[in-house]
Amino acid sequence: MSARAQTAGAAPPAGDGSGQVSPPATTPTAEPTPSGAENSEPANGESAPNLEQAPADPKQAVLASQKHVAEVEEQFGKRSRQSAEAYLDLAELQKRAGDRQAAEQSYLAAIEVYRSLEGPFTPLAIAPLTALGDSYEERKDYVSALSAYTEARTINRRTYGLLNEDQVPLLDRLTETMIELNKPAEADQHQQEALRLVERQYPPESKEALAALYKYAGWLRAQGRYQEERDLYMRALKTIHDHYGKDDLREVQPLAAIGNSLRTQRIPEPMGIGALHDALQLMISHGAPDKLALAEVLRDIGDWEAAFSKVDYDGTEYRRAWQYLGEVPDGDQIRKQWFTGPIEVLSEPYSMIGLSQEPSSPSGHVVVRFDLDKYGRASNAMIVESDPPGFKDEAMLRHIRHSRFRPQMVAGEPVARESLAMQFNFRYSRDAVKNKGDKQ
Repeated sequence: MSARAQTAGAAPPAGDGSGQVSPPATTPTAEPTPSGAENSEPANGESAPNLEQAPADPKQAVLASQKHVAEVEEQFGKRSRQSAEAYLDLAELQKRAGDRQAAEQSYLAAIEVYRSLEGPFTPLAIAPLTALGDSYEERKDYVSALSAYTEARTINRRTYGLLNEDQVPLLDRLTETMIELNKPAEADQHQQEALRLVERQYPPESKEALAALYKYAGWLRAQGRYQEERDLYMRALKTIHDHYGKDDLREVQPLAAIGNSLRTQRIPEPMGIGALHDALQLMISHGAPDKLALAEVLRDIGDWEAAFSKVDYDGTEYRRAWQYLGEVPDGDQIRKQWFTGPIEVLSEPYSMIGLSQEPSSPSGHVVVRFDLDKYGRASNAMIVESDPPGFKDEAMLRHIRHSRFRPQMVAGEPVARESLAMQFNFRYSRDAVKNKGDKQ
């Protein structure tokens, strides 16, 4: 997508199948070490300082860590595993302090030390290379991120085999980087390869293979390839039928996903709501052992009704979902995630005129404030902030006015809510801003 929406002033809301709200921001972790790999415990009994016990002031923590690096180098030598690990701790503290470029230099220093000890393809370099790529990615230096992730994966494959499953997190990182570089075909290749790696390791009916299939289907939805997505869910249903029989609880996930896919594509076919009701009845017939999964399906039916109903939807399924969340751990927090803040259940397409997918294009945004009634309809939409001024104002106002939203809920009842806000982020063409933008 060329533009992404999120609740203004907050992280993006949890994914609800709308197709327009970007996934929740996550902090990636370093590449896990495959089973049997050499661990990175310091030699000679020397232990690195606990990062959680570092000084609260980030700058002081960095200074203390820099001092520790110097002490370790003096005691064990600059070309020692202890020194490499000290540099990794320093890099993490530099990231916490917001100095990503300094952190990158520390990661590079650790990588150089590891390679001086064990050669250019040492598996000890995988984790710092991955963390280095993460830092580049967060800094929007996508070319450098691509290089670091590719190098980490090369080492992973040389060390643990071409088909090892532990490279999947790296393939996911490479996918995101390719998207940012506007290379969707290459990104798709990485996701397909991740799926094949899992399918080579596990039988098709296994939870691992089905989870990998659902993961790739989710990727297809994010790219707007809805029919291909639904084909994979139908494939999963057939696999479940063949191996576990009809009316197995494993059918719930692909059934619900088919319904949500059609809603996201704005297609109110009976097949969609039928699949959702089939999922609900299947759970009820089995005694609804998983109350969270039951609440999710009820929420999804509510989203369908809010999106497509020709009359004002009374919120019955939302109320039932709210009630079941009272029986699950962290239910109150989930209620807040689902029913507080604007979440689109039917997303009106917006004008793509003047937008760009090129990573070198300038970034812009529009913040829209609006009210919602208890049925999820927007009113009183107004621009709070836009950059470039006026460029996408009308497009985003139309988007808000014609989209439908999940109603806000208080104490289990749908309510109207004023002064909600969403921010739309995008890249744009400089020429389009100079010429007409939306006003043409």
